[in-house]
Amino acid sequence: MLHFLSILVTVVAAFISDTASAASLQVKEHITVAQKVAPNQGSQQNQGTVTPPPTPHCPKGTVGKWPICIEINKPRCPKGTVGKWPRCYRRGPGPCPKGTVRAGKKCIKVERKRYCPKGTIGKWPDCYKPGGTYRSQGAPPPQKSGTQECAPGTVGQWPHCSKVGAPCPEGHVRKNKVCVALPGQTGGSSTTPPAAFSAPAAQDVPPEIAALTANRPHRPREILILVLAANADQIAARLARDYNVIADPGQTIALLDRSIVRLRLVDNRPLEQVLAALAEEPDIDLVQPNYVYEASKGPGAEVTVPQYSPDTLNLKDAHRLARGNRVKIAIIDTAIDETHPEIAGAVAETYAFDGEPPAPEGHGTAIAGILAAHSVLTGVAPGARLLSVPAFRSNKTALAESTSLELLKGIDWAFASGARLINMSFTGPKDPLLGRIIKEAAADGGIFVAAAGNGGPTAPPLYPAAYPEVIAVTATDQSDRLYANANRGEYIALAAPGVDIVVPGLSGSYELQTGTSMAAAHVAGVVALMLERNQSLDWRDAQSALLSTARTPPEGAAPKEFGAGIVNAADALNSL
Repeated sequence: MLHFLSILVTVVAAFISDTASAASLQVKEHITVAQKVAPNQGSQQNQGTVTPPPTPHCPKGTVGKWPICIEINKPRCPKGTVGKWPRCYRRGPGPCPKGTVRAGKKCIKVERKRYCPKGTIGKWPDCYKPGGTYRSQGAPPPQKSGTQECAPGTVGQWPHCSKVGAPCPEGHVRKNKVCVALPGQTGGSSTTPPAAFSAPAAQDVPPEIAALTANRPHRPREILILVLAANADQIAARLARDYNVIADPGQTIALLDRSIVRLRLVDNRPLEQVLAALAEEPDIDLVQPNYVYEASKGPGAEVTVPQYSPDTLNLKDAHRLARGNRVKIAIIDTAIDETHPEIAGAVAETYAFDGEPPAPEGHGTAIAGILAAHSVLTGVAPGARLLSVPAFRSNKTALAESTSLELLKGIDWAFASGARLINMSFTGPKDPLLGRIIKEAAADGGIFVAAAGNGGPTAPPLYPAAYPEVIAVTATDQSDRLYANANRGEYIALAAPGVDIVVPGLSGSYELQTGTSMAAAHVAGVVALMLERNQSLDWRDAQSALLSTARTPPEGAAPKEFGAGIVNAADALNSL
């Protein structure tokens, strides 16, 4: 025990000795430093005086007493906000960098499609002027010495060459690929049609040609043909001569990279036989009648009930996310009353068809109001910019009508004017040319929304809604019940309010309108909201979002009646 205490005393003494030595050394070092700092001060003043070392302080950003310093965790603004604590605020989505577009909260890189400049046709970079020389954009002009020309026996300008038959001898006209003698003619030309056209037999018309006119409303003496734009005038002139028809100047349709020529019969030949003959022409890509379409309109009435569609669509929540700002929507319909307070300032452009500008009509005005009303009513996309395509006109005895040719011109102009979203509240027959231009536009990013039709439960599918690239919409009422006169079918994508819809009328009035036309406009407005949030959406993306978020229809409803369900604008936006 004593031995242990002895060892302990020895250790403590050694520790005290080491501590004293360290303190003495520290004092000496301080004195040395003090003498170096002030070497000129009097020795009498410093002699025997020791200046204590300065007391260290905790560094900035810490608290406590040296050497016990604690680092401060300074509060910062939470993620997703900007500013300095405690003044933090949420930052809205800023502009995306060049070459990207906003998809929800992110900016994604997109490949921007380039289109041929105005006044040219083709697909970028292969652009050329109608009737001019075909040349790739940016390529050097062809050299005179090496310019390629169409081979003998063909017409057009390289590389758009079309094979033509040899000219017929005098007293003959061309029918398909052969020359037919005119009865009673020995030479010279004649406007009398070939004898083969005088008495056609029904069994000689191919079934596919007969189907073009069977149960499909069309102009009885008009035919549309699709030809190369570079050769349209030459082909039209030849067909007018060979078939004894009036050929209108070709109308270039950039989306089809072709021209449409309208042929008008001047006699009583059956349309089917002329169609069959033209179908054999090597210069013609496609031939069909000029079909007739009607604006899909149900009964109207004076306003007696409030607007219910915003609640059905959940627009209040949707408008917190988007209002369709700067999205262009083309309305292919009747002329719009742009002076109505609900629509004033919403129409950005109007396509000028040939002839006098049409007078405003109720149907187009109603569709525009559903989309962009911004006064008393709540429009689905009040921030959208409307492009009016007044392809339909009415008279005192019939609904507003249009034709294949007018629709083709209107769609082509709308797409060229920057409208990727097109509302089509009209119905008609299956139309090869219309189906073709919709397919081409959809492949280039176009989104088409159309009315399913008001033909009733047993009516066949109506077009353009029944084309696969089109979002077909049926109508429901305030209680989510299906509109009794709506078409049924597997082609219907979903439903939207379309019964007793409060809409703007002519001369500043308000009306109630019913029909699948009104329902289609509601869905087109929701797509406009989606395009504001994500500009890169195509028709498949838009349809998928709409169908996956649609509200379940009433119990017992068949899919062919409601499609995926009733559109929900807020859920569709949140799904992007």
